Formats: sequence, structure tokens, C-alpha cells
Amino acid sequence: MKRLTLLILFFLTACSDPGSPEQQVRDTIARAEQAAEARDLGAIRELVHAEYEDRSGRDRRMLINQVRLYLMARQSLELLVKINDIKFTANDFAEVDVTAAGLGLRAGMAGTGLAADKDHYQIDLARDEDGNWLLIGARRF
Repeated sequence: MKRLTLLILFFLTACSDPGSPEQQVRDTIARAEQAAEARDLGAIRELVHAEYEDRSGRDRRMLINQVRLYLMARQSLELLVKINDIKFTANDFAEVDVTAAGLGLRAGMAGTGLAADKDHYQIDLARDEDGNWLLIGARRF
């Protein structure tokens, strides 16, 4: 019983620690992956900074619409995300080198419509006033 109590206390202590900035960034990317696989556009929207802008000229609204269309075109989605490198360019900014592979079943093509996509990105994250890491920019390598 004493071991169980100690284990529970250890777990609660570990959960209350927000972790290092690197771990927080990794956790944010994991949440984004889970939200995409769950096709939860609301959760994805919460991870995109209000000032998002990429080199293609997309703003937050345009990015969310593009994600919506991507999710609508697939009945299911499974992602494999590999974080290659994390660099902190300033106290509240991080550049993350990510390789992402997605396996999705295209709508209307059950059984024959598997589509695999693999891309390499640099994603830029900024920490907001609440301490959350949010996507503020991205580009494909």
C-alpha cells in the first residue's frame, strides 16, 4: 500500500510540472497529431496562433479552411510524426524541424483509396501569454 501511495504521489508531482520548454513543444506537437487523427478541427484551431502567417500568404483562417478540406477528403487518417530538431530562437519562439507521414483513406474509395503523404516541414511556434505553444508559421522543405 505504501508503494502505491508513493507511486500516486510521484505521478501527481510529475503531472503538475509543466516540463522544460522542449518538452512543452513536443507535447504541443503530440496534441496536434492526436487532434488531426481524431479529425477534431476545434482542437486543431486552438493550436494555431491568431497571428499565423506562412510564406504562401496563408493566414490563420485560410490554414484552418485548408485543414478542414484535407480532413473532409479522408474518412480516416493516421499520422507518423518525427521531430528531427528543436531550436529556440528567442525566449518565446521555437523552430521545429518535422517529418510527417500520413496514411489516409480517401472518401468514396473504401478498400482501394489509400493515400500516403510524406513531407518535411519547419514549423514555427510562439508561446502565448498563457504559456501555450501555438503554431505561428510553417514552410515545407
